[in-house]
Amino acid sequence: MPTLAFAVVLTIPDNEAFTASEALVRMGLPLEALERADIWRFDVDAAHAETLRRELTTIETIFNPNKHRLEERANDAPAPGEVWVAPHDETRTTTVAGRTLPGVSAIRRATAWRIRAAADSDALLDRAVTEFLCNPAFQKVLR
Repeated sequence: MPTLAFAVVLTIPDNEAFTASEALVRMGLPLEALERADIWRFDVDAAHAETLRRELTTIETIFNPNKHRLEERANDAPAPGEVWVAPHDETRTTTVAGRTLPGVSAIRRATAWRIRAAADSDALLDRAVTEFLCNPAFQKVLR
């Protein structure tokens, strides 16, 4: 059963990313920008993959065309220079907003973080995750 991953990216200013960026700069990280996206991963049987792609644009709790861009990811893993932060328990569910999606056996969420910096952005991202973006008491980092 394939896993399809989608990023939901704000097309309006992202206050959460801005606030986190300001905090990281105050902590001494020389970053230019911090980008965030919600990651949705769906274990879906191949016969229902196209239906899922269409359905996602109709679920308002995931995607609002007035303020989001929906991007299907090439695979179920963070892109280079990016980390995903997810809950430790990562409880799999099969419904979103009370809706069952045909052919979907599991739904998981994460937050994607990417740093833009003139310096080594991978090292900065590692430090940002360790010191601020991930609380190891209840979250884990996916790379």
